[in-house]
Amino acid sequence: MFNLVKDDFDENSDDILNSINKMLEKNKKEKEENKEEENK
Repeated sequence: MFNLVKDDFDENSDDILNSINKMLEKNKKEKEENKEEENK
């Protein structure tokens, strides 16, 4: 029983980590774009 729960969590944690990484990447790109805009 516990192993089933753990396996589910492991799969979900990968999805969650991917989502967080995508959000961070997006934020980073937006910040860089904003800096470029300010420099013009």
